[in-house]
Amino acid sequence: MSAATEPPRDGSAEAVLARYRAYAGVLLLLAAATWIASHYVPLAPVPMGYVRAAAEAAMVGGIADWFAVTALFRHPLGIPIPHTRLIPRNQARIAEGVARYIDNEFLRQEVLAARLRRFDIAERLGQLLDSDSTRGKLVDGLMRILPRLLDERTDPGVMEAVASAIRTGLAGTDMRSAVARLARHAMEHADFETLVDDLLGQAHGWLEGNREDIRDRIGARTYWFVPRFIDRQIADKMIASLVEMLRALEDRGSPERDELRRWLRTLPSGIERSEGALQRLPEFLRRVVDRDGTSHIFADVLTDLKDSLLIDLKAPDSQIRRSLDAVARALAEQLDSVSLRQEVNAAVEGFLTENVPAWREEVRGFIAETLNRQEPEAFARRIELQVGRDLQFIRINGTIFGALVGGGIHFVNRLLGGG
Repeated sequence: MSAATEPPRDGSAEAVLARYRAYAGVLLLLAAATWIASHYVPLAPVPMGYVRAAAEAAMVGGIADWFAVTALFRHPLGIPIPHTRLIPRNQARIAEGVARYIDNEFLRQEVLAARLRRFDIAERLGQLLDSDSTRGKLVDGLMRILPRLLDERTDPGVMEAVASAIRTGLAGTDMRSAVARLARHAMEHADFETLVDDLLGQAHGWLEGNREDIRDRIGARTYWFVPRFIDRQIADKMIASLVEMLRALEDRGSPERDELRRWLRTLPSGIERSEGALQRLPEFLRRVVDRDGTSHIFADVLTDLKDSLLIDLKAPDSQIRRSLDAVARALAEQLDSVSLRQEVNAAVEGFLTENVPAWREEVRGFIAETLNRQEPEAFARRIELQVGRDLQFIRINGTIFGALVGGGIHFVNRLLGGG
């Protein structure tokens, strides 16, 4: 590893810059000491000439590069020489240049699209989620974030304000279209028939399991002079009729099931138009959400939900953590599909290429404004801490190269008959 790419031996950028600045300074002092010594150390004229010429050129090169590097950030020796302290003086131009560079190189639509295609977000996400270690780190990060979002110190008044906003928004909204759309999507789902089977089966099981209770309730509502065995017969006939109807509905090929399907298909349109028994639906929904106690109910529900989530998040065997891990695993498996990855990448690319152009001016202005808001000296210092170590190598190289050039010029001078 070269010196220029050597990692810092400590974590302080200030210490790293000071260390390499010292290296450059010591090398310049060494050149000066060599030049001084060349006037006093007894040495043959020929080698002494080379030493002195190399030392002189090394000093010139080192001092010139010290001046050039220093002039970028401050006045050399504090003297306001023209065209020095370049970075603080040109802070606005630099800030605009950085913002323009980021805008042109990263935010242009065609550049952004090309970079996104090369990056292949879906594949990288799939690899990230497929690894146990990276998936675990991702889930751990979410587990740290969620408690902050559900801060248990949240004022109950905030919850009530949120609930009141929800209630007000719902009260002023015609929810028929949303409810109808939800019902229509549910009915078009491949598992909807199975859901209907489950509900009918539950109703059938409830009737069978509560037969005795139904008999008692019917008997309690008949006249006192009706014999009990007649009450039971009436109850049994009613139950048998309902069970027979449910069995017919459970048969997917029966006329009754076809009639149920036809009725369900008309339900979303009926909700939208509030026809028949549904004509009171909008008023019912409005009254439900517009009652004075609704905000308190919503607030209590939100608070209870938040508390339950916080308790689970703190538990060693958190169900939320298991759920997040399961979702991440399932997503990784789904992203094994090439076609799905292509769709995800296309969706991300489409979203960014459609929306980033509208943000470009804001992003560019934000970058330039942020950089200009810094004090000029602090702005220059931040840049120096980032590139200062490499700039010190300019000084080091200038001193060494100067020595070589000085020795070379002295050699040519002797060839040409010089002293």
